[in-house]
Amino acid sequence: MYEFAVNVDSILVILLLVVWSAAGLLAGGLPTRRRARLLLVLIGVGTVVTVARGIGTGLLWSNGWVFVADRVLVALPLLAVPMVAMFALAVPALRRIAGRRRATNGTAETAETARTERTPETAGAPPAPFPVSVRVSVRTTAAAALLGAFMEYLSRPLPPYGADMAIYAGVLLVAAAASRGRNPRPRRAGTRRAVAVTALVATAITGAGVYGMRTSLLPDRMSMMGHGDVDYGGGPGGSHHGSRASGVPAVKAVNAADLTGPRTGTGTPDRVFTLTAQETSIRLGSGAVLDAWTYNGQVPGPALTVREGDLVQVTLVNRLPREGVTIHWHGLDVPNAEDGVAGVTQDAVQPGESHVYRFRADQVGTFWYHTHQRPLVGVRRGLFGSLVVLPPEGTAGEDITVMAHNWERPDGLVAAFGTSDTLDRRPVRPGTPVRLRVVNTDRNAWSDVESRNLVLLGTRFRVAAIDGVDLDGPSELDGVRLSVAEGGRYDLTFVMPDRPVLLADLANPRAGLLLSPGSDGPATAPSIPSDAPLFDPATYGTPAPAPFTRFDRDFTVIIDDRIGFHDGTLHFLPTVNGRGFPHTPVHMVRQGEVVRMTFVNRSHQVHPMHLHGHHALVLSRNGRPTTGSPWWIDTLAVQPGETYEIGFRADNPGVWMDHCHDLGHAADGMVTHLAYEGVSTPYEIGHGTPNQPE
Repeated sequence: MYEFAVNVDSILVILLLVVWSAAGLLAGGLPTRRRARLLLVLIGVGTVVTVARGIGTGLLWSNGWVFVADRVLVALPLLAVPMVAMFALAVPALRRIAGRRRATNGTAETAETARTERTPETAGAPPAPFPVSVRVSVRTTAAAALLGAFMEYLSRPLPPYGADMAIYAGVLLVAAAASRGRNPRPRRAGTRRAVAVTALVATAITGAGVYGMRTSLLPDRMSMMGHGDVDYGGGPGGSHHGSRASGVPAVKAVNAADLTGPRTGTGTPDRVFTLTAQETSIRLGSGAVLDAWTYNGQVPGPALTVREGDLVQVTLVNRLPREGVTIHWHGLDVPNAEDGVAGVTQDAVQPGESHVYRFRADQVGTFWYHTHQRPLVGVRRGLFGSLVVLPPEGTAGEDITVMAHNWERPDGLVAAFGTSDTLDRRPVRPGTPVRLRVVNTDRNAWSDVESRNLVLLGTRFRVAAIDGVDLDGPSELDGVRLSVAEGGRYDLTFVMPDRPVLLADLANPRAGLLLSPGSDGPATAPSIPSDAPLFDPATYGTPAPAPFTRFDRDFTVIIDDRIGFHDGTLHFLPTVNGRGFPHTPVHMVRQGEVVRMTFVNRSHQVHPMHLHGHHALVLSRNGRPTTGSPWWIDTLAVQPGETYEIGFRADNPGVWMDHCHDLGHAADGMVTHLAYEGVSTPYEIGHGTPNQPE
């Protein structure tokens, strides 16, 4: 319903702009019967479209007040006020003009014909225009429709709306004043005036474009602590710059670079790995050969498997010729300095350099690692791999990790599991316990409004874990569609039957992982249903009491999109609270506090929101509390029209990225930060630094 309402609303905005603009142009001409009648028709059509938009706004209202607040408080009133004046003043005058006739030699003539019969005294006077009441009300309505379109596509205002309302009302007053201008000019003078106005408008648009391009350029150097918008979520208003509000106790200053894991010499690592970033040619299952960036010459990179409690040491070596690189441990809540984000927790590792990460693996589950230096390019070209933390006592059966990814083949984009863009067959003995660890590294290959959709066919199974956290009381499922957020993970468990089992990505049904019951068993893939029901983690499993019921900080993240400039180029931009990075808010917390964060997606696309360093409990969706197993996430796909509340404890000090894991959206500025009061980072980002974290 939300998608339908938003799409219809967008169409109605364009129709309003076209209809009222045409009416505004007509209102500036000579008051002929034909023009008066056409104006009445346009007013009728515009009224119908405006009422239809009001109905669409009502549909959006069902998703929550924030979805319609700017329309109800800004856009619709600004349109309604001149429309009321138009019906009170302009419509009666237009009806009189439209019905005006006079008999001359037995024929009916228009007012315009009568005006051409001039006396010597009036022959030099210019023709009279439409009355002021018509010109002002119609043209002001046209200006209000233009402002509505501007707000819809360029400048979605947010609470408290006062400044936006004042600016827009001022524009309407200027439009009203301008509409009281001189009478229509002769055709030649009118043409010259139209050319001049067109040139002025073109110059203004060009100037605005140049201004937007230049002012949107990211600084050559800036600190992640340089945001001007710090949101304290209703908590104490201290400062990460060292000052503090009156009555707020001081917080000890901490350098994020000091928030490390156990350093060399403080313990012998249990697991030691070396990952070397390098350029490598890879071959997909279809035979296509691609130039990739890899860890240790393979994609996915080496599967890192450790035990709970292990001290892990990973040395990153960069042998890429021109590109910096890092390693971010996606979903593993490591100390801040080990998080691997260029410009936030470290400098990017340059060609020929190395960097050592050390952390203790305290969480059992499925995770993955990838570069966080230009990840839109690096991850898509292959700089990723799996990280699995097993319980200390070990596991039995088949443990298979599948990394869903998209590759740019010569014939276009293709979805694959690892490098297999065709059917990958593996034998598994019937009766064997199987755990499929599914990792989604990339966006849905074919849709902006859906996450990656997978199906597991040929057996009943359980969703045992999401984002590395086990679910309570998972029940058996069969034939459902699994929507996995970009960056998210699902663990699927089952006992291998005596028939084939297929894991397929609906974006590429010709590919998939086919498990056959032994080398001699049948290996025909099950057919893929076209209408599989969607798995809902909000209602799945056995519920348990929430670990927290009160909140010290409360943040609202409004996800939207608009046309605008980012770093010098024009995009259809995703925004956070009406802005893009670096003007997005920093969410400031203190260690030990319980935080609630509300995501509201009123955009046209799905946004997988990823909070570094923390796992959060999903509290509600669209105002309804979750009723299944406690659902802990680090990456949450918020669909268009959805509202989610999540809660977490601020128990991992640092400066943490909080961004959309559609890496294209993040590169276009959909980035915020979670910062602990008193913690600052010494690193910088920008074109003049080696660090581009998105």
